[in-house]
Amino acid sequence: MTKITDEKWSSIRDYIRETIKHPENTPDDVLLLSLSNKEIVQLFTKKRIELIEAVKNKGPMTMSKLAKSLKRELSAVERDMKIIESFGIVTLEKRGREVTCIVEKEVLVLPLTRPMKLHELQTR
Repeated sequence: MTKITDEKWSSIRDYIRETIKHPENTPDDVLLLSLSNKEIVQLFTKKRIELIEAVKNKGPMTMSKLAKSLKRELSAVERDMKIIESFGIVTLEKRGREVTCIVEKEVLVLPLTRPMKLHELQTR
């Protein structure tokens, strides 16, 4: 895990500020997640990160191929991918009996800190 420095936080705040001011300029392939500690632990297990990276690096693939390539049980991959999908990180497309996993977004995860109102963010 990378430590977030003040410089990185400043850059992140600037990005969010611009997104709020000009949402039309924000790429559609960016997903910004602000998660509680409980949600972070639920979502980012070692195995789930492995799944996200595999699909991101190798491109869309069926759950069967994904399970086989990672030497995991299909039922475990299906369970994990449904959780990952619930956070909007992957899209699961059903075609016949096969479900294809697709990662279309760049993901930025921000830990929840003190909640901020939009006007506070804009003035920082």
